[in-house]
Amino acid sequence: MTRTPAPQPQRSNSRANRARILAVAQRELGRNPDTTLEDIALATGVVRRTVFGHFPGRPALLEAVAQEASQRCSKR
Repeated sequence: MTRTPAPQPQRSNSRANRARILAVAQRELGRNPDTTLEDIALATGVVRRTVFGHFPGRPALLEAVAQEASQRCSKR
């Protein structure tokens, strides 16, 4: 049986990139629901690989955006 390694804590710049990607994704998806990961990467000021480093694909990014919005609403 292979054990899955425990997630490594993210560096502060990695956490900041993820937060920025999510914020930009929310804004861009609000403007155009068909926005691509490439568009989001360009608007965030990172390369596409950075986006894929945090989110394995568009569905994962959409889920994270929805979770962030849900958490913000529940804090109100």
